[in-house]
Amino acid sequence: MNNNVLIRKAKFSDLDNILLIYEIARQFMKDTNNPNQWKNNSPEVSLIKEYIKNNQFYVGYVKNDEENLLFSFAFIIGNDETYNYIENGKWLNEESYGVIHSLASGRKINNVFDYVFNFAKSKIDNIRIDTHQDNLIMQKILEKYHFKYCGIIYLKNGESRLAYQFIDTN
Repeated sequence: MNNNVLIRKAKFSDLDNILLIYEIARQFMKDTNNPNQWKNNSPEVSLIKEYIKNNQFYVGYVKNDEENLLFSFAFIIGNDETYNYIENGKWLNEESYGVIHSLASGRKINNVFDYVFNFAKSKIDNIRIDTHQDNLIMQKILEKYHFKYCGIIYLKNGESRLAYQFIDTN
């Protein structure tokens, strides 16, 4: 990991740069056979603003250059309604957990998940995440980081997602 990459809470003044990161990420998804995960400019700007307002949105940046954003994501500790129902499986436990949502990279650095995962693990040892069935890249990353596939969850709009959980046993 590069020690020159830091993570901080996002500010409303970051919004234009965050939206640019999502634009780059959506194009990357299309280019890698995952055109449906974030169609129609998802995640919505209103959701990103809500995350920022609730201090649940983070950005990765280059040390000594807080405006040079590399990636963004939401991280929430607490119950996520979309995870209350899981189909064709079950969660590994029902203990308190953190959720990584809306992770996007501006494609300026590699191994973005490493930074996000280590950040999340520093906050809680029980982490959940979901991804689109077409997002084979994220599925491989989650397996590499020892996330266990748990089943299928459904977003508020009815779309299904593959659900994963990580429990740090150290």
